[in-house]
Amino acid sequence: MLKVFLILLAVALVFGVITAIVLNALKKNSILTMYNDIEGLFEDIINSNPNLNCKFDRFNTTDYDYIFSTPAYDYYIKIVPNMSNQEICVNNAVKWQLRKSFNDQTLRFVEGIDGLMKMEMDETKAYKKLFIVYPNARSLLKYINECEMVFVSPTTDVYGTNIIPYLAIKENPNLIVLEKEI
Repeated sequence: MLKVFLILLAVALVFGVITAIVLNALKKNSILTMYNDIEGLFEDIINSNPNLNCKFDRFNTTDYDYIFSTPAYDYYIKIVPNMSNQEICVNNAVKWQLRKSFNDQTLRFVEGIDGLMKMEMDETKAYKKLFIVYPNARSLLKYINECEMVFVSPTTDVYGTNIIPYLAIKENPNLIVLEKEI
């Protein structure tokens, strides 16, 4: 009886380790795909506007992931992974809540947004802080007061930043302003 229990325990342990390895590999693959898609999108924007002097650089900082320089703005870009297409509700500048449905009461927050939100900017060139939700969000909401919310569009000012889903930029690259308005 003890031998059977130990064999079952060993099989369960091996199965658990294999499952953890596979899930970790899948997560790393989805993150790599996310960054490749973002970089490909901005390369397409640059290639479709060859007469403009645009530049796209990746950074390894906790505050932002990329800088996209255009004649109009320097975009400081932070990627917000949202692989399960959850609703994102901006409670305040540094607390963005993830919700699976409108009645989800769990307190899960988007990590890593406070660096870019609080970052002091050099104002020698026009800049924009941009959060790209990858690949999409079921809905983007912002609290106006304790009991009123509004939907966030790509042009909505969210505490000095913009929040745009990756799929929205892919469908309409003109959401990224390349040239200065005259």
